Amino acid sequence: MTHYDRRTLLRFGGVAAVAALAGCSGAEDDEDESTPTGTPDGTATPASGGDASPGGDVLGGPDDLQSSATVEALSLDSDQGAGQFVFSPAVVWAEAGATVTFEDVAGSHSVTAYHADNDKPNRLPSGAAAFDSEVMSEGDSFEHTFSESGVYNYFCSPHEGLGMVGLVVVEEPGGGPGTTAPEDVESSSARETLSRLLELAGIGGGGGESAAYNWIDATWDSYWYSLYNMSTNIAMAENGVPFPLNEQMAEMRDQRLPAMLENADTDRPPINNPNLTFAAFTEGDPSFTQRPVLEDDTGRPDASTLKWDKSQSSGIVSPSSLAWTHLKGITWAKNFQNHFEVLPPEIAAKFRAQLLTTLAQVGINAALLVGGSRENGALTHGDTWELLSEYRPAEGEIVDETRRPHHHSAMLWFLSDINSLAQGDWFGYVNPRPLIPKDEDSDGVFDTPVGIQEITDGVARTTMELFDPAEVVSQESTRSAGQMLGAVGYYGPQAGSAELRSAAATYANGLAAEIEANLAGNGMVENGADNQAATQGIVAQGLLWASELDGVDHSDTAEDVLGYLTDELWDDDAGVYASGAGDSTYTITARDAGDITGGLNAADALLDMDIRENYARFFNQTFNRGRLQRAERPPVQRRGRRVHAAVAAGGGRGVRTGRRLQRRSRVRR
Repeated sequence: MTHYDRRTLLRFGGVAAVAALAGCSGAEDDEDESTPTGTPDGTATPASGGDASPGGDVLGGPDDLQSSATVEALSLDSDQGAGQFVFSPAVVWAEAGATVTFEDVAGSHSVTAYHADNDKPNRLPSGAAAFDSEVMSEGDSFEHTFSESGVYNYFCSPHEGLGMVGLVVVEEPGGGPGTTAPEDVESSSARETLSRLLELAGIGGGGGESAAYNWIDATWDSYWYSLYNMSTNIAMAENGVPFPLNEQMAEMRDQRLPAMLENADTDRPPINNPNLTFAAFTEGDPSFTQRPVLEDDTGRPDASTLKWDKSQSSGIVSPSSLAWTHLKGITWAKNFQNHFEVLPPEIAAKFRAQLLTTLAQVGINAALLVGGSRENGALTHGDTWELLSEYRPAEGEIVDETRRPHHHSAMLWFLSDINSLAQGDWFGYVNPRPLIPKDEDSDGVFDTPVGIQEITDGVARTTMELFDPAEVVSQESTRSAGQMLGAVGYYGPQAGSAELRSAAATYANGLAAEIEANLAGNGMVENGADNQAATQGIVAQGLLWASELDGVDHSDTAEDVLGYLTDELWDDDAGVYASGAGDSTYTITARDAGDITGGLNAADALLDMDIRENYARFFNQTFNRGRLQRAERPPVQRRGRRVHAAVAAGGGRGVRTGRRLQRRSRVRR
């Protein structure tokens, strides 16, 4: 969860606001307006650059060259104005021959030069050698002696995408590569921060507006954040029920894995020693239990070193935790297939597409068919499609048997998506042979094997019968009604009969009527989430996707709802959507950010609203500079912008990205 004090957010505002980076602008000279420098545990200490915030501080100057210096690599408890992952001091002025010691104070960091030897553009003085500490752990240190005059640009490999960069200026800056505008730096956040540091140091080449974070940058970042978070949740974290769980699953894995590799034209999986899961836990703390190995002797991440601390996991599975995790996986399976030809070979896109859809089918089988302790689906009530809320697999214990609308809508959304894979004969679903066939069980009896269409229709029919539209709001909120609208909007085209398609349209109109009954005259949706912007986003998204069904059209209402979000809740000074009109402190959870993102993506895709500039600022402030995305891996070399153009226009299923971008990986319970 991120708490944004509006005054603190004002410090992030302008791209070229040097004073804001330093934390001493004229508008904030008043002591009560300032934000203390923070150590990783949150205690206040003096910054090494005087009153400047970590990441925006300078040691020395042209007339104050240092003979030696110490730079701390920090993972701050909160963003003090220049990012959460920072080097401090961010700029060091040094004599030729000076040795700088880089100390890893908190987190896992590297000190890596921008140089061709590190697969980066050269931003060192001509003739200067590359340096790279590799990833360090807390307490480690790295020394480098800077001999050549000029400007050295360096970065942290796990956090370059979050703008963790620094400068060492030796003697005179000169006019070398490190002084130019960093247009050749791939990461937009690193590019922006380098521009600011160059300006902060008074060196030409800051880049001005050309370094501004934009829609394409946000699209790139959301693409890769989503991929890494999906990969972590399913293949590395061990925050869920493991696959294989038993001898039967192990036998299935041993039979299917060689077939997957053969169909993928590759000889090995992209991750070594994976911790595959088919049912994610509702909560888990993404803290590695040992120093991570991001590239072992096979050139792959070693997932055995990237496990989360299972003692901090809930051990509980919910319909939402399973559904949202695999909805992300199915979205990526489709994305991979659409871009097989342009994705880098090391991603092994064909293999991943097959693996993700297979694990999704394993999850369906366990959750809805035969995986429970009562010889039924672990998350179902008896032989019905009614879903319980929480189940503890290790003990075979039902923790919460309540039927809840948001669990049903999450499962319906996911099933509709995987059903579209099955009916469309997508690569990942049919290679190798599906675990759950696409055709309905011929005798109509509730047993296995049962078709994915029958499962999807069964959950849809049960959901619509179980929750009257008015009860969705009264039992939970208008936010849940918005989510249910989105799920029904995706289900409608996948319905197995004309009767069910008609029922979906009728149900969607009923939900929309409840939204309109809770709509203020200015477009504000009442009785929703604590974060008003999130309510507006998920409700608008649901209205728009449901309006794609025959007999359903609530796009005008959606436009009113979005108008309140974009006109009344946008804080231009802070660069975020306010959690409520008149709020002075904005609280944004990962779910909030996902719902806002979904609404804005739908507005762009279906209404052609002009939201891109503000959305880019919101994404940058919330995910990159806030605490919702805690990236720990360096980005894969990005190839083929065509991939990301598809994401930019995607909306819909892409909205789930934000649901995994959080410090404590809490999937909605």
